[in-house]
This record gives sequence, C-alpha cells and structure tokens, in this order.
Amino acid sequence: MIFPVESEDRIMRNLRMLSQDHARVVVESFRKVLVMIENLVKNDDIDLNESLKEVEKLQSESLEIRRIIMKELHETGGLLINREEFYRLFSKSGEGIDHIKGVAARLWAISEQNWKIPREVGEGLMKMAEAAFETLTKLRESLMSLRFDSERAIQLTRQVEEAERKVDAIYREVDLEIITSKMELPLLLTLRDIAHLIESVTDMANEEADLISIIAL
Repeated sequence: MIFPVESEDRIMRNLRMLSQDHARVVVESFRKVLVMIENLVKNDDIDLNESLKEVEKLQSESLEIRRIIMKELHETGGLLINREEFYRLFSKSGEGIDHIKGVAARLWAISEQNWKIPREVGEGLMKMAEAAFETLTKLRESLMSLRFDSERAIQLTRQVEEAERKVDAIYREVDLEIITSKMELPLLLTLRDIAHLIESVTDMANEEADLISIIAL
C-alpha cells in the first residue's frame, strides 16, 4: 500500500526531475540562438537554417516534456499541495521556449535577406543575449538545487532576479540604439522584435524564479 505522504514525495521527485530536464532544453535552445546572433554580428557566411531546425527540434522536445508534466499533474488530484504553482511554472517555461523559437526564426530571416546589422546594434544585442543566457542558466541551477537544497534554490532565485534586471538595463540601451539608427525599416522592426522577445524570455524566467521560491518553502 502507498500512503499519501509517500505518493506526494514520489510526485515531487518526478516533477523536479522533469522540470530540470525541461530547463536543460530551454538553456540549450537559447545557447543555439546565442551562436546565431554571434554569426550575424560577425557577418559569418553561415547558413542559419540548420540552427533554426535545431531550435525547432528542441521546441518539440520541450512540448513532449510538458505533456508528460501536465499528465502527471492531472493525475495527482489533491495529493500535491503546490500543484497550482507547478502548473504556472511549466506554463511560463513553455512560453519562454516559444519566444526563443521566435528569436531564432527572425535571426534566420535576417540571414536569408542578407541584411547587415550595424556594429553598435549588433554588439549591444550580443551583450543582451549573453546576459539573458546567464539568467536562464541561474534559473536552471535553481531548479536543480530544488531537488536537494531548498535554501540554495531560493538563494539562486535572487540571482535570477539580479540577472534579469541587468538584461532590462541593457534592453533599454539596445532599443534606443535600434530606433535611432539609420537602418531600413524592415530590419529595424525585426531587430526590435528580437530584443523585445529576449527581454520577455528573462521576464518569464524571473516569474519562474518567484514560483520556485514558493515551491521551495
């Protein structure tokens, strides 16, 4: 016979493992976006179509993990006290990876059109993307700590918040650099979309960090 406490412990272990696996997919997706940005900024003559396909493949993997998670949550019934927080956590995480796919698609479009990103804008975008990658990495570390050390997980969520504020500051600079540049309108609008999506990914990471803090208590 499985007692309720034992069942809740098992469910929590499964959800933590699944959340860590999903965080891995998110970080790996953004890592590929980071390389795509670097290639465009350096004007490397590289076909970004393969990179876009890799991001799309990771997005599909994310969707499959989320389906398993939602099935697990649905089957828990009233056994899991913080079930709602897990629902919201994985919902935000899913939105984040969708935004990453949006960034990758726009970067590919820039490559296909053979548009050239101005040096100042490219450097700012790269700086912003690197700070966003740090935010997602800290979020993943927090999720990994959640399984073994709740106090450490909470400490890391604070680092996520600090990293997200850094991205916000860079975003304001990059956005101003974009709108005051002399780029053609299609490229200008595409780069603004990219910057906004990256900033949104870190906003969602910050919201996930808040939920992790609640779960860890």
